[in-house]
Amino acid sequence: MPLAPNELTLKHKKDILVTVFLTVILGLSGCVPVPSPAPLSDANRSARLDGLPLDAEVLAEPVTPQLEQSGGLALSADGTLYFGNHRKSGVVGKYALGKNKEPENFIDLTEWISATGDVDLRVEGLRLDDENRLLIAEAGTGKLLRVSPDARKLEVLADSYDGYRFATVKDLAIGANGDLYASSPYSGTVYRIRPKTGYVGILNEDLVRVEGLAISPDGKRLVAAEPDASRVVVFDIPDELVTVSSWTLVDFSPSGVEPRGLAFDEKGRLFVALGDRREIRVFDLEKGEELVVYDAGGSAESLTYRDGSLFVSGGDRIRRLLLRD
Repeated sequence: MPLAPNELTLKHKKDILVTVFLTVILGLSGCVPVPSPAPLSDANRSARLDGLPLDAEVLAEPVTPQLEQSGGLALSADGTLYFGNHRKSGVVGKYALGKNKEPENFIDLTEWISATGDVDLRVEGLRLDDENRLLIAEAGTGKLLRVSPDARKLEVLADSYDGYRFATVKDLAIGANGDLYASSPYSGTVYRIRPKTGYVGILNEDLVRVEGLAISPDGKRLVAAEPDASRVVVFDIPDELVTVSSWTLVDFSPSGVEPRGLAFDEKGRLFVALGDRREIRVFDLEKGEELVVYDAGGSAESLTYRDGSLFVSGGDRIRRLLLRD
C-alpha cells in the first residue's frame, strides 16, 4: 500500500537525521570510510602506484638461511642485516647479505645485562643511527640501548620515566633531530627521548598496546601500530617537548586485522606488516588510501626498507621484496 504523504515526509525526516548523525560521528572519529573503488586496469593501477610494482610482480624471497627465530630488523649501508633473538632470546644476530656466510652473533645482551626473577632479555625494535650505532628496544627489562659498531660499548639511553621503570619497550624510531621515540605496549605509551640532554618525556599515553613505530621521510610525522585496536595512527611531531593527540590513518577493526611492523620508503609510502595474515599493505599517508597488498611469504612482524628493497622478518626466515630494479 502506498504511504500517505505525512508518512512519507516522516520517513524522509528520519533518513536525514540518521545521515546527519552518522556523518557527525564518523567525522569526529577522524577516520571516514571510503567506498571501494571500481576495479582498475593494470595500466591504471601502475600509474596510481607511482613506480611500485603490481602485487603479481613481487615475490618474497628468503635472504637468510633458516633461523630459529627472527625478530626486529635493521640494515646497514654496507648490507649487514641485524636481527633480534638469534639462536636464543637476548642475542642480536648479524648477516652479511650476498656473502654466502652463516649468520653470527653481533652482541649477546645476557653478557651485559642482568635480569631478575623470571624475566628473559628479549630484543625487539632495532635501528641504526647516523654513526652506525645499533639502537635496541630490549623488552624484557624495558631498556633502550645503544651499541657501538664494534659491539664493545653498550649504553642505556633510557629505562624509566618520572622515577618509574618502563614496563617494557617494543619498538623505536629515530627523529630528524636525533630524538628517539619508543613504544611501551603495557602502558599504551609512546615516550620521547633526547639522548643529548637525557630528557625522557611522554608524546602520548592514550594508545592500546602500541607496538610498531616509523617516522615519515620528512621527519614531521610519527606513525604507530595498535594490533589490539586494529589501527594505525599518526602523530604530528611537535618542535616543543609536549604531549600530542593522534589521528587514525587506517582502521582495520571490522576485519580484526592486526598491524605490527611499519616502514616508509623514500616517497613517504607506508608499508604495514600484518603478522599471521602474511600480508604487507601499502598506504599513501597524505591521501589516506590503500595502494597495493603484497604477499609477505610468511609471518610479517618487522620491516625495514632500503634502496628499493623491503625486508620482512617473522617465523624462521628474513625475506626481501624487491620493489625497484
